[in-house]
Amino acid sequence: MSDSWDFYFARVNDKIASLFVDLGMREAAPDGDNPWLLWAFVYFHNPRDDGFPGAEDADSLGSIEDSLGQAVRDAVGAALVGRITTDGRREFYFYGPSSAGFDAAVARAMAAHPTHRWTAGCEHDPEWRLYLEVLHPSPHDWQRIKNRHVIEALQKHGDSLEKQRVVMHWAYFDRDSSREQFVAHLTDRGYTVTSQGRVDDPNSRFPLSVAFERIDRVDWDSINEATVELWDLAQSLGGDYDGWETSVER
Repeated sequence: MSDSWDFYFARVNDKIASLFVDLGMREAAPDGDNPWLLWAFVYFHNPRDDGFPGAEDADSLGSIEDSLGQAVRDAVGAALVGRITTDGRREFYFYGPSSAGFDAAVARAMAAHPTHRWTAGCEHDPEWRLYLEVLHPSPHDWQRIKNRHVIEALQKHGDSLEKQRVVMHWAYFDRDSSREQFVAHLTDRGYTVTSQGRVDDPNSRFPLSVAFERIDRVDWDSINEATVELWDLAQSLGGDYDGWETSVER
């Protein structure tokens, strides 16, 4: 388990879900010493219409997570790598060296919460497919996570996100022709290119830079739509979209 956790929203099994994931495990995945996927599902008493926990469950879920994490770590040596909250339940996922003792560890942890229904299971997953294909954010999800970080920073400084303002972006390419095509697409979309250059790092995969801007909204839906489109465009030309920034507008 690392200290690099983050969350995002996505659809899982066609249901809206909140995923909270240990992103730091990506560098080690798949971990051959921990090939067993272990899971415990805890069901809410009175979920909201969207499937997320209501007030009755909110206070107990943190305690349940702490109890499960400690019990499974002590009994199996497994680490929590992520959780999914969706469709009236919270799903806890662990990877460990074996499955021996897992069900008993979950039962001990849940004994302190007897009113919650729960299920547990396991699967040999040496490729860590559940972590890599379900829990870990997709490129689009990762872009939305980064967008949320910028939005939260703006709000922390008193920005209500209501004003349109100049939003600056950056992208990088490995070929002049790719950057030229990207710039042409930007012009069609109403962006103004402010600079083109070359990065100082001689080992960079994408040494050719382009900075550009447009007057835009920065609310959640608007900035996600704009940046995902830019990410897709850069990727289609073999480049890398590198994010955005803007001024604080109170």
